[in-house]
Amino acid sequence: MQAPSYDTIGWFARDTATFARVAEALFQSKVPDAAPNRLVIAEDAFAEADENVSDMLLPLAEKIAALAGSSTTERLAPNGLTEWASQQNVLQSKEAWDSVKDWVDQVNPRFSFWVSERYNLAISLTQTQLDEAAILQGQIRNRMDEVFSGGGFVCLPTAPCPAPLRGLPASAKKEVQMRLSRLTCIAGTTGRPQLSMPLGEVNGLPVGISIMGDHGSDEELIGFARRIEAALAG
Repeated sequence: MQAPSYDTIGWFARDTATFARVAEALFQSKVPDAAPNRLVIAEDAFAEADENVSDMLLPLAEKIAALAGSSTTERLAPNGLTEWASQQNVLQSKEAWDSVKDWVDQVNPRFSFWVSERYNLAISLTQTQLDEAAILQGQIRNRMDEVFSGGGFVCLPTAPCPAPLRGLPASAKKEVQMRLSRLTCIAGTTGRPQLSMPLGEVNGLPVGISIMGDHGSDEELIGFARRIEAALAG
């Protein structure tokens, strides 16, 4: 593993029925067919998406919310998701470097520009920066504990834009990567399950909407995704 406290397993499937079958084989338990008691639509996460992506996904979020017992709209990050992504970049980079530094010392391999940048960041981090990021990590986890205290799931865009095209300049990729991290850091920092469904399309390209569950809610999350797919197909 590269960054042990962030890395986790995941799988892809063509539909939620297949996804659920894989889950039942892995978890050795039945995926339930139940709706959550509430759905939280993450306002600040949708604000991170391109306008056309948000316009596409928000009506889907409302349809998903109608399948839950109740719904609310909340801002997850009091000071913005950029702050959340920054702390993960610090701590994840440090973990990644700690995992490979002995091998790098022995082999002196070649890396792409962006991998080198990540490791150079890790090498340059001070203990003060690491301590500050760890404190913020704890605050983020406490905040998401509050969000999930009422039960249910959180709905957010999977990514801020469709997948970038091949041949995109490196500088443009960096901007996409930074925006993406502001959405992926939520589950990554708090260790919660998240499931993405490519239910939207923008300019002929698929865009995903995600539902995130609390700790240990993997099977319920997958069961709800199966219900969402059936409802939207009907």
